[in-house]
Amino acid sequence: MVGFFAKKLLLLLVLTLGLFGPAPCWSAGIDDIGPRDGYIAPQWQVPDKPKSRLKLRDNGDDTVTDLKTGLTWARTDSYADLKHCLNFYDSLQYVENSTTGGYEDWRLPSIAELASIYDNAIDNIMAFDHDPESPMSLHSIFTDGAAYWYWSSDFSKTKLTDCCGRTFYFVNGMSHIRRFTVCRHGGVRAVRGPNPMEPGE
Repeated sequence: MVGFFAKKLLLLLVLTLGLFGPAPCWSAGIDDIGPRDGYIAPQWQVPDKPKSRLKLRDNGDDTVTDLKTGLTWARTDSYADLKHCLNFYDSLQYVENSTTGGYEDWRLPSIAELASIYDNAIDNIMAFDHDPESPMSLHSIFTDGAAYWYWSSDFSKTKLTDCCGRTFYFVNGMSHIRRFTVCRHGGVRAVRGPNPMEPGE
């Protein structure tokens, strides 16, 4: 009886292989064994710098007009003009007394206005100390010898007599809070225009 069932099983196996063929083999073939050609990465290339978004016009009277915002800037900031830094109070007096270009309506710019002339497509070594480690994102249309950061019209009125004004740093585009009497490396760039810009504009 056992021999009978064994013959039947063998016959079934032969018929199955004949109908469906041998079972596929998923083991690695000879071509998959051994070393392969190494991957050669494409050579890295320095990406192109982004294009400047600024549209500035030199008016020829030590003023610069931003054609996008309509604001007019003093081409020469207080540091390039006076060869020293200014604190907040001195910066206020500086812009109030300025007659650059024959105009008398100069004022402190807002943080938003300062940010509008910051351009990360630009790296210029144009600060007063010409430090190559601290290039400024400020267009070369402005006078060389500039301050690294500028006072703004955005400040907090508190009971503290020495606090606090917002400044804009042209090395990295960051805004900082500083005491009014601080001036190291800073100054003011006067601006004029009928409608001061607010943040987000």
